[in-house]
Amino acid sequence: MNKEFILEKFAGGMHYIMLDEQTVISLAHNENKRAICTLNEQLEFHCAIMRKKEGGHFINIGSAICKKLNIKKGSKVIATFITDDSKYQFEMPEELLEVLNTDPEANNIFHSLTKGNQRGLLYLVTQAKSSGKRIERALKIVEKIKIGNTSPRSILK
Repeated sequence: MNKEFILEKFAGGMHYIMLDEQTVISLAHNENKRAICTLNEQLEFHCAIMRKKEGGHFINIGSAICKKLNIKKGSKVIATFITDDSKYQFEMPEELLEVLNTDPEANNIFHSLTKGNQRGLLYLVTQAKSSGKRIERALKIVEKIKIGNTSPRSILK
């Protein structure tokens, strides 16, 4: 079901939309806090349903999404949500999948990580624009996780 929301912005600069309680309840099956959002019937992305300190729930809308859809604070957006029941709750880049398939040790380590760290590593690979760069990042990630560095925040340093 499509619903209209107003794009808001935190003081730190991140854009978000506040979710109504009905939407949150419909998506939060079995303590799942992940969803797939389609904005303005144009762009689909994985997102997390987060609780705001002051009350209520929201999802972040990244600057790349805002740019692609030409939206800013105060813009009206139409959003559709479905529960994210996918394996990683994020897109698995084919480059990383291939690297993991050829390295059983790295594959085992990757699959032993927390879901959050897995998603963080997937995100690092998908942010590269070219396939060559995604392959390079996938190889670096595998190299780092095999020596014990599993934090997405520090893995590309």
